[in-house]
Amino acid sequence: MEKKKGQRQGISLIVLVITIIIMIILAGAIILALNNSGAIGRATEATDKSDKATLKEAANVAYGEWTLARQMDGETKSADEYVKEKLKAQGFSDEDLQLVYVDDSGKMSTATVPEGFVASDIEGENTIAGGLVIYEGTEKVSTDVDAKTTRNQFVWVPVDISEFTRTAWSNNVPTSGLSSIFTEPYSYSTDIGISEANDLTGEYAEYKAMRASVEKYGGFYIGRYEAGSETERTNVANGTTNMVVKQDAYVYNYVGWGPSMTSVEGDVTDQDSKNQGKGAVELSRNLYKDNMSVKSTLIYGVQWDATLRFIADSEHNVSDSSSWGNYSNNTDRTSVSPNNPAKTGAHENWKAKNIYDLAGNVWEWTMEADSSSIRVCRGGGFSGRGSSYPASFRGDGRPSSCGSDGGFRLALYVV
Repeated sequence: MEKKKGQRQGISLIVLVITIIIMIILAGAIILALNNSGAIGRATEATDKSDKATLKEAANVAYGEWTLARQMDGETKSADEYVKEKLKAQGFSDEDLQLVYVDDSGKMSTATVPEGFVASDIEGENTIAGGLVIYEGTEKVSTDVDAKTTRNQFVWVPVDISEFTRTAWSNNVPTSGLSSIFTEPYSYSTDIGISEANDLTGEYAEYKAMRASVEKYGGFYIGRYEAGSETERTNVANGTTNMVVKQDAYVYNYVGWGPSMTSVEGDVTDQDSKNQGKGAVELSRNLYKDNMSVKSTLIYGVQWDATLRFIADSEHNVSDSSSWGNYSNNTDRTSVSPNNPAKTGAHENWKAKNIYDLAGNVWEWTMEADSSSIRVCRGGGFSGRGSSYPASFRGDGRPSSCGSDGGFRLALYVV
């Protein structure tokens, strides 16, 4: 009897070993299947979103504590300082803290750093309120040596979706005076046949996707610099050159918006049949067309006005930009060479919240339209005065028009 009992135990042990092996094989197969289906990636994304939601919740609780402390104990720290001290004490990292900002009214802004970019650790570039800068690449940026001139950069613009509108400007504040002739997306369907159903330029779909992203993530990224060229563009026949968003590059001028109002792909030809190369819309879309986390576009008018809302203050008057842009009446021009136009990011006084040359230097194409044959450009150029052509001013030109004082600026929206 004892022998039989021992035999039964041996058989059970063998069965157990086989069962474990089968379970390991099945588990491996399940993990592989989940990974191939993207379930693990989605689970990781869900965790990331949960962490961000937790950060927001914790920030809201800390803000409530700050409000009470200010009323009861006369707390002197700003809401943002107080909240971030509390969040740090709870174990949130410095990287987390630079992606959130709470003003004294309780309005919260958060930023999302897309894959393939890193947020700057440089003082003055690492807060939303001051203009959070991201650099292309994965290597941390803790010093501005070389990084500004070797890596593409963008600045986060926080947006309240209820204020995400195109507008006119007067005395440094947005007004309701925008003419109905300006359209975005371009909608002169009765003239040429472009409409949401017949999206010849792709701007209807792009605009909807961009706006949905801004609402979801609470903002977008604007090029820190005007689009630059690695080689100088000396005349209209330059063709296409390598484009960058870096400091100390030649301005990407002598560039049209696109071949026509209803075409954005292919080389642009001016009135003298000279080849400019690809236009601003196509160049902008192509920069990050293979990136799965962001989409690059030529800046939209609504994004331009959101940026002006973000930067407008007592030192950066967007209705008279003479003091902070490369204009004919700006006193800093004498220290910058060449002046017509200056290289990207040439002067520290010509920036607002880490965004350079939004005022002056070159006119910048946007996606906005002005009538059935004209596209809008913003910001003024080096040959004009900042009082006449400030950062908020809307200029215009035919899509194929170009010159030494004409360029463009990119924007990114998170996918």
